[in-house]
Amino acid sequence: MEKGLPFDDTETVTAGAMVRDLAVRVGARLGRCPEVRAVTLGGSWASGTAGAGSDIDLGLYLDHRSPLDVAWLQGLAAEIDDRGAGAVVGRPGEWGPWVNGGAWLRIEGRRVDWIYRDLQLVTQTIEDLCAGHPATHFQVGHPAGFSTEIYAAEVHLAEILFDADGVIAKLKSRLVPYPPRLQRALFAGLWEARFLVEGAARAAQRGDTHFVAGSAFRSVVCMVQALFALNERYWLHEKGSIASIDVLDTKPERFGDRVRTMLGGLGNEPSELTASLDRVADILAEVEVLCGVR
Repeated sequence: MEKGLPFDDTETVTAGAMVRDLAVRVGARLGRCPEVRAVTLGGSWASGTAGAGSDIDLGLYLDHRSPLDVAWLQGLAAEIDDRGAGAVVGRPGEWGPWVNGGAWLRIEGRRVDWIYRDLQLVTQTIEDLCAGHPATHFQVGHPAGFSTEIYAAEVHLAEILFDADGVIAKLKSRLVPYPPRLQRALFAGLWEARFLVEGAARAAQRGDTHFVAGSAFRSVVCMVQALFALNERYWLHEKGSIASIDVLDTKPERFGDRVRTMLGGLGNEPSELTASLDRVADILAEVEVLCGVR
């Protein structure tokens, strides 16, 4: 399966080479921490959607059976961060159960994020996904909720920098080809999009823009996940996902333009909100047909 949008300018290509050099060097240092079983380059630099100034996301896959030596990581951060001792490294679990924690650093003038992942949880989650059991959980920073599919996308797209036992490589192989049970489950998940559109009708009649906006947004998220599955692609994040749909082979005509226009002009009056929901329903019907659930 292909990755995301290709690098499209000389500046980004040059930056990409510098990013990978920095990531390799930092990844090698992180691999010396005993509880860090693997380090990956993820995010937009792995998916192919980065710009020259994009953050560098390094995934740290931890063995939760041993306590993480945060002091060791803090010492490394203080050594390589541009701010020296001002760098702060968090403890596992501080950011929530799914985005476990990490650090926001600046190294050689670039923003570098260390993002903890519980290796055992990631492994079990990928098995659940392959069995056709995706789930969504609350997580700060994810307005659509944290879809467990994100773990699969991260592993699938990741560039391995350190892999002590080859565990990330094994998980990567587990995700190719795209699991048919996961695809069917995400198609079936379109029921939520239909439920939200129909359920928001009364809110539209009351002029409840807030409720209609939330329902329309979540409905679009369900459609995006189904379209990614239809094209056998793993959905990584809400950010940039509409633009990513634009380059997929199979999708409703002008999906991105229509979604952006709808979300950008929901309106406030009952008639405007009702018309916006009608537009959502029209797009949804086309997605349902493509996914074979209508």
